[in-house]
Amino acid sequence: TQSRSSAASDVYKRQMKDYSQSGKEELIEEIEQLSSLVLENAEEAKVRLQSILDTAVEGIISIDENGIIEDFNPASQKIFEYRQNEVIGKNIKILMPEPFHSHHDGYLKSFRDTGKAKIIGIGREVVGRRKNGTLFPMDLSVSEVRFCDRRTFCGFIRDISERKELEREILAIGDRERTRIGQDLSLIHISEPTRPY
Repeated sequence: TQSRSSAASDVYKRQMKDYSQSGKEELIEEIEQLSSLVLENAEEAKVRLQSILDTAVEGIISIDENGIIEDFNPASQKIFEYRQNEVIGKNIKILMPEPFHSHHDGYLKSFRDTGKAKIIGIGREVVGRRKNGTLFPMDLSVSEVRFCDRRTFCGFIRDISERKELEREILAIGDRERTRIGQDLSLIHISEPTRPY
């Protein structure tokens, strides 16, 4: 952080310097130093972003505005069972079952044309499709990212198969308990002697 604050201080000092009396060589040197500083900070930001993508527990997938996959982190590889090189450059719909597979490009076009989001900014439960074709439940939230004149979308994915299985088990236990209680009550009712009034 010391080098970053020192670099930021250098940039500020350069902004405050009066270059009206500077010669061409001095200006070129200043521009080269500033360019180098910007590139260093950009490279540092890139490395930091890559480390976040590589270590995130959630699947993180970024696509361009046409639905083409640009980033596919290791957690996404584990969830969908595709290697990164198998999906980069492909349409995101390969990870979707029907009817979403057929309609996804239309959803993106509609968003580009109208600006009305159907899923962007909203977390929801959807179904994904693994490489082997099996379907699984997942939580998905999508964010729009704008950088300069470029728009990308970033999806955050969590496989919720285990949670859904646990919910099914809990419901099955509840059903069995209701059935048992109902049977016990009917046995109690049958075994009670009738009393004359």
